[in-house]
Amino acid sequence: MTNTAVTLPNIFDEVGAFSESTDDITIPVRQEQDPSAPPDMRLKATPMKLAYKDERVTDPAVQSWMEERQLGVGASEIAVLFGLSPFQTLQELWEQKVYGCSYEPGPELFHWGHTMEPVIAAEFERRTGEKVEDPPQMIMIGSKPHYRASLDRVIVEDGVPVAALELKNLNECRYGEYRVGGPSVGYLLQIQYQMAVAGLDYGYLACLFGGQRWGAWRVLASPTVQKEIFQRVDEFWSYVESKQRPPKCLGVRGIVQPDVGAISLTDPEWEERFASLNTLRLEKAAIDKQEKVLKEQVKEVLGDCQTASAGRMKASMSYSTRRSFDKKALEAEHPELVERYTSEREVTTLRIRNTSP
Repeated sequence: MTNTAVTLPNIFDEVGAFSESTDDITIPVRQEQDPSAPPDMRLKATPMKLAYKDERVTDPAVQSWMEERQLGVGASEIAVLFGLSPFQTLQELWEQKVYGCSYEPGPELFHWGHTMEPVIAAEFERRTGEKVEDPPQMIMIGSKPHYRASLDRVIVEDGVPVAALELKNLNECRYGEYRVGGPSVGYLLQIQYQMAVAGLDYGYLACLFGGQRWGAWRVLASPTVQKEIFQRVDEFWSYVESKQRPPKCLGVRGIVQPDVGAISLTDPEWEERFASLNTLRLEKAAIDKQEKVLKEQVKEVLGDCQTASAGRMKASMSYSTRRSFDKKALEAEHPELVERYTSEREVTTLRIRNTSP
C-alpha cells in the first residue's frame, strides 16, 4: 500500500485569520493493514458509543424522595424564591408543589455532580481533619412541616451533628469567580436554610472545579438572613396551599429584575465594556476582602495599645461612642409607629456576569 495523505486548506484561511506560514496542512492517512508503515500509521482508536442513561428514573427511593419534596420547600429551591436560580422559575416551582411531578432524566452534568459527592466529601475530611458522615435522615423537617432540607453530609463531634456540609462539582471556569468574589449567593442561601432547619450554627461549602481545583468556605449562621428566608418560604407556601399562582417575585426586596424584554448589542465594544465592568467588580470585591483581613490583623497586633510604628508607617486606634437606633425594640413596643413611618421605594440593581459555559 502506498503512503497517501489528505491535503486540507490552511485552517487560518478558513477562519479568515493571518498566518505567517501559508503551507497546507497535511494529515497522514492511517494504514492499519500495511506492516511496512510506521507504527504511528498503524495505530487506531475507535470511539465507543456509550450513551448516558439516567438510571435514577427507575429507582423507587428517588421517586419516594420526589413525593417527600412536594410536602415542603427544600434547600436547593431557596434560590428560586430569591430569583437566583438558572434552572427554574417561581411559577414552575409552584406548579411542582401544587400538581406534583415525577423524577425527570437529568443531563450528564447532574450525574457527575451526584457521583463526585463522596470524593469531595472524603477530600474535605482529609484536608480539614473533621469527621464527615451522612445526615441522620434523608430529609430534615424544621419548626414547620414545610421547612424541609436535605443535607449532603454533616460534620460530627462525639456522634452529634454540629455543622452542615454542602458539596458541589462545578465547572473549572467558575474557580476564578469564586476565588475572587466568593461562592454564589444562591448556594449561600441554601446553606443558611439547611442550618436553620437542622438547628446548626455553622456549615461548610466544599467545591471541586473541573476535577482539578479545590475550594472550601466556612459559613456562619445569619439569623437575619434566615428570618428573611423563612418569610419567603411562608409566603410561597401560602400560595401553594391556596392553589393561587404567586407573583413573579417574593419578598419586600426586588431581587428579580422586572420582565421588560431584552436587547442584543452587536457592537463588540459593548462586550468589552461589560467585561471591564465585571473585572472591576471582581477586583473590588477582592480588595475589600483583603482590606478587611488586614484591618483585623492590625487590630490584633495593636491589642490594648493606641499606636504602632513599622518603619515609615504608623497605625493608630481611636475610640468613640456611637449612638444607634434600636428598630427591633420599637417594632416590639410600637409596631403601629413603624408601619406608619415605613416607606417603600423601587431599587434598581445592575448585575454583570460571564455567560460562557
